[in-house]
Amino acid sequence: MVKRIVKDPAVRRGIWDGLIVSGLTAILVVLTNVVFPSGPDESDSDPEYLWQLGVFALALAVLFVAIGFRGRRRGAGISGGPKAGAAAGVVVALMVTLTFLVVNNIFFDVIRQQHDKRVAFAASGWSSMRAYVSVQQVEGLMVLIPMGILAGVVLGLIGAAIAGSRRQSPAQ
Repeated sequence: MVKRIVKDPAVRRGIWDGLIVSGLTAILVVLTNVVFPSGPDESDSDPEYLWQLGVFALALAVLFVAIGFRGRRRGAGISGGPKAGAAAGVVVALMVTLTFLVVNNIFFDVIRQQHDKRVAFAASGWSSMRAYVSVQQVEGLMVLIPMGILAGVVLGLIGAAIAGSRRQSPAQ
């Protein structure tokens, strides 16, 4: 079953593109959480961080449309876009979770100073902040994987539609 899925050129394209997006995201995670961390009293919901998250979400959406575009060019028909997008969505969800697990544990002294993590841990009743943060990250996969698939399918379909319209436009 897995071999048959990975043999699909659109799915393979989505996996590779998902790994590229994950690599870029990993660099961004290290920069924003370790190299240039927020202050101990700054929250992720502060306005200056909300617009950054919005820009990141928009960039991610554009990348998923591009993945769908490339997936259609690799796959047979319009279904190549959603297949590539879904594959990329799963890969990004898994790899971003892995990135945060590694960063949160290797750079725990920096991460434990983040306001939102301190507040959530204090309200959790857990005795180990490291365990709490790690478990929360893994539990997030239950939301991230379905969201990655849904976003990948929808945005991949948009990219596939764009690829199809470019391919079918008459030369005049």
